[in-house]
Amino acid sequence: MNSLKSKISYLRGLADGLDLEDTKEKKLMIEIINVIGEIAMAVEELEISAEETEEYLESIDEDLGKLEEDFYENEEGYDDDYEYDDFDDFDEDDFDLDDEDFIETECPHCHETVYIDIDLLDDDGKTECPNCNETINIEFEEETE
Repeated sequence: MNSLKSKISYLRGLADGLDLEDTKEKKLMIEIINVIGEIAMAVEELEISAEETEEYLESIDEDLGKLEEDFYENEEGYDDDYEYDDFDDFDEDDFDLDDEDFIETECPHCHETVYIDIDLLDDDGKTECPNCNETINIEFEEETE
């Protein structure tokens, strides 16, 4: 920025050194140099503002990083108390899917076998497929004695 200010000062010196009488051309030249000076000041203010904004963003980024570290207790983003940090070790046998609270059904949209918790059904027996997010209509068979 200093080089721009020095160039404007140099232009002012050249204009003064021309020894032009108070003509329209001299007035025009001086006004053009003044406008260029104002533009240079505006650019300097923008540079200062950009630097301050960059520092502020870096500060926010550091704070966000600290919050992420606190929120996600480990690198994978899973809570250490969670039983299955590595989903390759997931075993369906650890869960009792034959429990009466679950319904096994095939999704009519993605054709995957899904287990639906009865508590997740709405009043019409509808719920959302956990695989494709399409609506599944569960029809209960009436038990006859």
